[in-house]
Amino acid sequence: MKEIILNDTPIEEYDGIHVKREDLCAPPGAPPFSKIRGLVKHLEKLKQQGFEGAAYVETSVSMAGWGLAWACYHLGLKCLIFNPIYKNPAPLLQHHRWQWERWGAELVDIPAGRAKVNYYTAQKQVPQGFRLLPLGLPLSETLSETYTVARDCVENYRSIVICVGSGTIAAGVFQATTPGQTLYGVMCRSGELGRKRRHVMGDVIFPGLSKGELRLIDKGWEYAQPCEVKTPFPCHDYYDTKAWEWLVQNKESLEPPILFWNIGALPGGWPHK
Repeated sequence: MKEIILNDTPIEEYDGIHVKREDLCAPPGAPPFSKIRGLVKHLEKLKQQGFEGAAYVETSVSMAGWGLAWACYHLGLKCLIFNPIYKNPAPLLQHHRWQWERWGAELVDIPAGRAKVNYYTAQKQVPQGFRLLPLGLPLSETLSETYTVARDCVENYRSIVICVGSGTIAAGVFQATTPGQTLYGVMCRSGELGRKRRHVMGDVIFPGLSKGELRLIDKGWEYAQPCEVKTPFPCHDYYDTKAWEWLVQNKESLEPPILFWNIGALPGGWPHK
């Protein structure tokens, strides 16, 4: 077992927009996305509780399985990933599969389909001593770790823009806002606005905090639909780039200073626009 040390991340400026580079939080070998922060904490707790390993049901473009395999390897846990089988898998998924195997994960093939259906199927196949992690990794530790980072850097920004997938990172950032600030959450996939709003605004972990305003934006994106807008920093075409496109289009209507919270980026060396 190795100690996993995560990084403080910089805030960079591009054309008057400040960008929190949370894609840089993990060391080389890990996926470039900030859910690693909470995932490591969660796995450390599972190990202390006596779990032998962790399992996850993957999707077509998620980096969660990669992060799980990497973290389990360093923490001395076993990793089981339910691998969706597509007729024509995207090259990005093939890269992720290579990462899973690189870090010693065991793969169990399942037909590609609705992730929730696959999750219930996987529940029946998880070995004793393993914990099946929830879809999208909406872990309380991720919210808490994100809040810890955000509370030290968001206070000077009136407008904060972030991509919303599971909504867990957005929830952590939102908990750090105060009245007078607005968090604009751009959905990376269409639908479920009400449920996402409740998740992002939830007071389960930090009750009673006086927070800013939350606005969720649904631009009709499909989950596996990439955004082809060019970004001046490493970004993720299926997630954060969708929020960056909205920000660029609406920059003049947002109250400055503006902060863009970059959760993740495409893997290093991956073809980038």
